Amino acid sequence: MTSLRIAVLATNRNPLSEPFAGGQESLTAALVAGFRRRGHHVVLFAAEGTPADVADEVVAYPALPRFSAVAALDPQLPEKPFLDDHHAFTFAAAELARRDRAGELDVVANHSLHHLPMSLSRAYDAPVVTTLHTPPFPWMELGAALASPASRFVAVSKALAAQWSTVTRQVVANGVDESRFVLGPGADDGRLAWVGRITPEKAPHLAIDAARMAGRRLALVGPVSDAAYFEAEIAPRLGGDVEHLGALRPQEVAKVVGRSDALFVTPAWDEPFGLVAVEGAMCGTPVIALARGGLVEVVRPDMGVLVDASKNPVVDSSELPAGAVMAAPDDVLVARLASAVTEVDALDRAAVRECAVRHFSLDACIDGHLAVLTEAADAARRSQPASGARSVERHTPLDPLPSDADARRLVIREDMKPPAGVRPGVSAGVSAQNGTGSDVADRPLLPGSLSGDSVSGGAQPDATGAMS
Repeated sequence: MTSLRIAVLATNRNPLSEPFAGGQESLTAALVAGFRRRGHHVVLFAAEGTPADVADEVVAYPALPRFSAVAALDPQLPEKPFLDDHHAFTFAAAELARRDRAGELDVVANHSLHHLPMSLSRAYDAPVVTTLHTPPFPWMELGAALASPASRFVAVSKALAAQWSTVTRQVVANGVDESRFVLGPGADDGRLAWVGRITPEKAPHLAIDAARMAGRRLALVGPVSDAAYFEAEIAPRLGGDVEHLGALRPQEVAKVVGRSDALFVTPAWDEPFGLVAVEGAMCGTPVIALARGGLVEVVRPDMGVLVDASKNPVVDSSELPAGAVMAAPDDVLVARLASAVTEVDALDRAAVRECAVRHFSLDACIDGHLAVLTEAADAARRSQPASGARSVERHTPLDPLPSDADARRLVIREDMKPPAGVRPGVSAGVSAQNGTGSDVADRPLLPGSLSGDSVSGGAQPDATGAMS
């Protein structure tokens, strides 16, 4: 394989340093390391605080400058998270254009979850390959609509690819470095675990209630990303049989999970992938996961149990997207999760790990991304005429949606529908800048009405430390 000069755009919300804020950060760092091991040169655009030795060159996104007194008093001034993102990725686009003109780039690997790297990709010859870690939030979909014909799009699961119906996309499943996870012994007291950011969309309160119903202790691992949710739903549930260990480093997270009998994964939305499930299984710990989004593809019978998240019977409503089902109420979900605890007790821990390694190795993930990056770079080279003038290409037609029925499955919570008076197109209940579940921020169609809420996390909006 020819050596590539790759520019990688990471999130601007969190540095690529341990303990990782979420799965998106963890995966991006792993891909950068993997690209370099394969002999490629990587320039990494990342948040301040990212170690300089993570890539061949690290370019820090600039901090937002202080506004003048007049600008600061503008009543239409968007809130800071929007401005931070706009400033960071406008800078990145200009710097990429400069490096492209100097002949320093072959391809751009975009993991930013922002619309500007896509919409401004026509400014340079080097193609942009965007990895889709989240559903098509409005700003991102608009960015994709303006992308260069040379652009490529990668979805982390078939379920996510089905949602991104407006672009031609390939599927490259996320992967985990199995060398960082050892086979754990399980618990000697029946303890269970839950790992992730403490936010409503991760719904750790379901895991707490299910563990109590099953008569098991529970260890919660992860940062408090939503203080109001923590105080209202989590803090009152702590004590005795439930302990919150906070944000831990990857090795510590793996140790906690490896010494647990099962790992709960309880998203309140369709997780694009669910990296934490793979990481838990790499420790030999069976997974009990709600059957939502990419988790349907990730959690195989040898790895754990998928718990039905839908109402029974399925509600047929004209207000729901085609194929969507209504989510069961919390008390029903808790009972189903608790019942699954006895099911996973029969699984062999060595077989759980072997299944995860076989299907979701980091090497396979790296190879998949490099194949797309190489194809895009080669196609761009072939398209350039000898004179150096830009060629004009047409957009390729959209490929068919994944045929798997599970890839089309959507679960909609009644309490996540936009409230009365909320403008169509405004994200309600689920935020977007994670993920891989990592780095999430609400993105309405008009910046002036942004909530300003910023929730760190990834890809998929997922865990802390190595366990996303």
